[in-house]
Amino acid sequence: MSLLAISCCLALLAGQTLGAGYHEDVGIPEATRIRLKAAQLASERISGGAASEYGDNPYLAGILITLRSGQLSVCSGTLVTTKKVLTAAQCWYDGYNVGRKAEVKLGLVELFNAFRWDVWRVRMHPAYDPTSLLNDLAIMILDGNIWPNNKMMIPAFLPAVNETNTYAGMEARVSGYGKTSDYDQINPETNQQALTVTVMRPWECYWNMARRPADSSKIMCTPGSVLWGTCGADLGGPLVIPNYNGTGNHLLIGVTSIQSPFGCTSAFATGYTRVTEYVSWIQQNL
Repeated sequence: MSLLAISCCLALLAGQTLGAGYHEDVGIPEATRIRLKAAQLASERISGGAASEYGDNPYLAGILITLRSGQLSVCSGTLVTTKKVLTAAQCWYDGYNVGRKAEVKLGLVELFNAFRWDVWRVRMHPAYDPTSLLNDLAIMILDGNIWPNNKMMIPAFLPAVNETNTYAGMEARVSGYGKTSDYDQINPETNQQALTVTVMRPWECYWNMARRPADSSKIMCTPGSVLWGTCGADLGGPLVIPNYNGTGNHLLIGVTSIQSPFGCTSAFATGYTRVTEYVSWIQQNL
């Protein structure tokens, strides 16, 4: 490898520290791109995922954040009650940019066409660190309840407070509004995307991530591939176990937090904030 190539790699790594910079690096460009493509009947979603049908991910929320700079950014989230959405704290404050207002989109697969609720208040985890991404969680409180008995908007349910299951080896479903590839091209699809993945063992998680977590006990992972991976605006979105134990309910086990700086299909694992480590805090704020 030439000295020039080495220098370029070092520069890339230096600019891709954990945390700080999500909105400028990803969220703002994704919001602009998705809005443009929505107008042109296009789509940007999980790379390698399958287009979702109405009702496939009734807990999935699209989040449009207007930053104090006036720019628009985009994230994903999870409906956890009829009035509250759980997402990544990065979506509100990434270390550089902070949100001024936000709106949540629910009920339809198209982000900019879905039903809208304004966010009344945002509660970030009090120990959130935007540099290390430790405790990367926030709860967004809507200005009104979702419509009752609506199959398109159903909250995911949370693990028990004392749950110790790591879910390693289990199949889970990740969904979101991120782009479909690093080189996404305009296409007629406008749907959310979702992907079935296998939860990795803790030691596999640590060694397969492009960004090492500050506390690996609070992170869980799913494998990456040259064919699939989470992308852009999937940040803050859900990792669920559908039909958990045959109950028909969607169990929320992770919130998308740590993505590879080298691209959606760079084969590095995706890191999720492990929900079982935060159930008490989440419930206290529901």
